[in-house]
Amino acid sequence: MNILIDIAGACVLLYAVVTFPRNVRKGRALRAEAKAKAPVNIDPAKYGLVPAAELDKHFAGPDPEADAVAAAALAGDWRQAAAYLAGAGRDWDLRWYRLGILTHAAAEDDAWLKAWRTEYPGDPSAALVHADALLEVASNVRGAKLAKHTTAEQFEGFHRLLAEALPACQEAARMSPEDPCPWIAQISVALGLGWSNDDFRALWAQITARAPHHFGAHMSALQYWCAKWRGSHELMYAFADQAAAAAPQGSLLPVLRLQALMEHAFRDRKAPVYRQPFVQAAVDATLDAVAWAPAGHHRLPTVRHLLAEALFQTDRYAEAVEQFKAIGGYIGSPPWTYSANPVKAFVFARTNTFVAWEKAGRPAAPPRGHSLGY
Repeated sequence: MNILIDIAGACVLLYAVVTFPRNVRKGRALRAEAKAKAPVNIDPAKYGLVPAAELDKHFAGPDPEADAVAAAALAGDWRQAAAYLAGAGRDWDLRWYRLGILTHAAAEDDAWLKAWRTEYPGDPSAALVHADALLEVASNVRGAKLAKHTTAEQFEGFHRLLAEALPACQEAARMSPEDPCPWIAQISVALGLGWSNDDFRALWAQITARAPHHFGAHMSALQYWCAKWRGSHELMYAFADQAAAAAPQGSLLPVLRLQALMEHAFRDRKAPVYRQPFVQAAVDATLDAVAWAPAGHHRLPTVRHLLAEALFQTDRYAEAVEQFKAIGGYIGSPPWTYSANPVKAFVFARTNTFVAWEKAGRPAAPPRGHSLGY
């Protein structure tokens, strides 16, 4: 009997000797896996960042003048709105940007716009705001959900308003033949009504004849050439490459390649989109463009958001840190607005950027732009 007990004890000891190291390794692996899956957190205040709860989901960046003009318009002061739009002069992209501010206000409450049009029915700027406001309302009626989650009633209202907006855009174009903005507004009609590639190219010719390097027009046109609308990845990248290559020094159009990457990544979530051979050069070109741009340029916030995402995705954390700091507390811009939870998407990228930067020893970003003698 004692012999059997001794044998059993030996077996237990042998089992423990064999399995204990294996269980230790398994336990470590499970703990490591759990740690990897655990949310990564940082203290935003430590880096001078805006906490998640205070992030602004509506705007790409601060613009006190635009806020004041919109508030005045909604209070009934259309004259301030008219002066704001006129103040852009022949800077057609600035005019398009300011038009967006007024369009958003008119879609919320158009009483001030109706008063403007009543007092000055022949004003091309008032006609332009009216046309673009119809497109904004059409977009609101359709909603931002995928087609399969959009009702027939929403589509009916959307298409009806687009059909109404087209002649309004054409009227604004006749009233101000040199202005590209009424033509750019028609890109939304082309998207919604499914214009053919040839019809869109004819529209694009009208736009580029008036403003060949218009930032807002190119960003809108890229949507048309996306696979989700009327194009493909190949057509989208070709459009972005051509526009970026032809852009004059000082233009922010190199960011089109990053916009194309983002569109591709959101459509093919498992594809190694940011590992394509041209990506690093596209990021560098956009960094250089940002370094050249004036500090208060109205398009810088939009560009910085796309740049921050691309730098994060390509593991260029020191440069991403700079962009996230410059972005501040505003997240109302792609890529974050493409997410069902923009705050979560932004905080994830920002947090992991700063964690990786800390692990690397807080390296400084390499100098660019003027400091490189360009």
